[in-house]
Amino acid sequence: MLTTIACFLGLIVVIFRFTQHLLGTLIAAVGVAFVLTRTDLEFYAMRAVVDVPFLLMIFSAALIELKRPRAGMPVLALLGLAGLLRPEAWVFSGAYVLWLYPKVGWPGIVRYAAVAAIAPLLWLISDWIVTGHPLHSLTSTRDVAGQFGRNRSVPSAIGQIPSYIGANEHYVNDVVGGLGCLLAIYLLRKRAALPAGLIAIGLFTFLAIAAAGLSVIPRYLVVPSILLNVGVGVALFGWTIVKERRARQVAIGVAVLSVLIVAWRVPAFVNDFRKLHGQTLFVKRQHQNLKSVLEDPAVVPLLRSCGPITVPTHSAIPVIEYETGLPKQAIQASIAQARPPARGLLFNDITFNFEPAAARSVTGVSAASAQKWWSNYPLSAFKFVAANPFWRVYANCP
Repeated sequence: MLTTIACFLGLIVVIFRFTQHLLGTLIAAVGVAFVLTRTDLEFYAMRAVVDVPFLLMIFSAALIELKRPRAGMPVLALLGLAGLLRPEAWVFSGAYVLWLYPKVGWPGIVRYAAVAAIAPLLWLISDWIVTGHPLHSLTSTRDVAGQFGRNRSVPSAIGQIPSYIGANEHYVNDVVGGLGCLLAIYLLRKRAALPAGLIAIGLFTFLAIAAAGLSVIPRYLVVPSILLNVGVGVALFGWTIVKERRARQVAIGVAVLSVLIVAWRVPAFVNDFRKLHGQTLFVKRQHQNLKSVLEDPAVVPLLRSCGPITVPTHSAIPVIEYETGLPKQAIQASIAQARPPARGLLFNDITFNFEPAAARSVTGVSAASAQKWWSNYPLSAFKFVAANPFWRVYANCP
């Protein structure tokens, strides 16, 4: 968690430097201030989600490329490391290899393409070694997406883009950020190619994920979404760097409209931070209480002798694996079951999702849509074993 929080702070610095290099210190400072309103990113950081170091590597690579166009190996190395965390980075690596062609020609392209291929190859090899199936990550993720109802057609995914890319505040990020991005294109001209490329690749990857039948969730649009946050800074203060008189008047009009929208949404931002506080406490208590019930004297002897264990969703499975040393096959999610369990242990949670209620910043398909009638329900054939404020355990051990 400390490492991820450090990566989050590093991400803020890198986004500031990236924006400062393009548009100056004032716009960079305001843009970063709106990135800091992203309670979803802060929640990721406090939970050690891999998205945060992934984003740090992507934007660090972009900063290097911005300062030294077609820098080559330093950029590709960072994208490769990002590709060990999230496969979306493979698309960024592939696009960057093509971008290098005018400088390095075909011999160089082959060399850089080989470097870009390292991350996906390592991913396939690790899947093969650990699971026996080189495409395990793809197939298992697709299966879970289907169980949660998170897979979407490409047209449906396109319809979700405004909501997902708006993140925690659709009015501010979509409207104000969108206007700021248009103003930034006018101000930067050719220099807008890099941030525009990041947005385009992010959108393409999101739609490719939908086409592959994987989970269509807001996390896969975070890169273009962050650039919309930066666009808010451009909308508010882009007029300070516009030289042409008529264009400056338009930029001032955009700033006035942006101030009105931001002021209108201030209570919503305050509400987001209140939710973040509640979510953080919920996660802490959720994990503490799960560990507590797993260590309950009445439960411990049943963990290995009375299986399988049924939990509401997949989210609790890795926690139970970690705390007990049980194999993944010993634990089932109710949403993946074709029928109610006939024996074993039932772990019922205070909330079906295991996670806290989704923040306003995280729009998407609720796990509750995948709930079976027996999910998180004390079935009659099972007897009560133990409980605490968050968990109740039942058993049927013939």
